[in-house]
Amino acid sequence: MFPKEFINYSDKLYWVYKKIHSSKVKDGYSNDLKDFWRCDVVLKNPTDGVLLFLRSIDEVEVIK
Repeated sequence: MFPKEFINYSDKLYWVYKKIHSSKVKDGYSNDLKDFWRCDVVLKNPTDGVLLFLRSIDEVEVIK
């Protein structure tokens, strides 16, 4: 899976792993989905109610 959408949140770079409308997820199960999909952060968009499951992108260090 190639990341197509990136988000800068709290001075860190994340890529959007999944987008799901909050009505599709029962209350209290978003953390279970976060652990299942190995995501680092779940954000809820207040305008349209979409849950964003994000994976962090670590800094890259080039070693010669």
